[in-house]
Amino acid sequence: MNNQLRLNMYLMKKNRACLVFKKDGILFRVNHLTQALQFVAEMEQLAKAIDTGAAQEWYYELVDDRAKKLVFECGFDLGVLSLCVWKPDDTSAKFLSKVFCWEGSSVEFRKAVRDLALMASCARIFNVYRKG
Repeated sequence: MNNQLRLNMYLMKKNRACLVFKKDGILFRVNHLTQALQFVAEMEQLAKAIDTGAAQEWYYELVDDRAKKLVFECGFDLGVLSLCVWKPDDTSAKFLSKVFCWEGSSVEFRKAVRDLALMASCARIFNVYRKG
């Protein structure tokens, strides 16, 4: 079984993107993510912080252009990194349900973040944006 984490981003105009989390053929997509480039920058900073080996706990609110909100959670302790995406539960806005989860090493995470940043920078450099 392959536990490789993939973070793909397809940039759109006005700093929006389609963000895809993928592992073992399971994927979760955030369509029309706003503030996409800020998310990439935050992920790069998180990867650098994890490289120091210090325990980390990090949360980021993902918002799409329809004001749908998700919570991105990342934790690193004792060499194990866990990444989860949560959405408000359909039954109550007070509770969250997990829609994507991955556990692995900081090396695997760093590679996924590097690939994410590369996709975003290539789209900006070559002015290639997804319709949306």
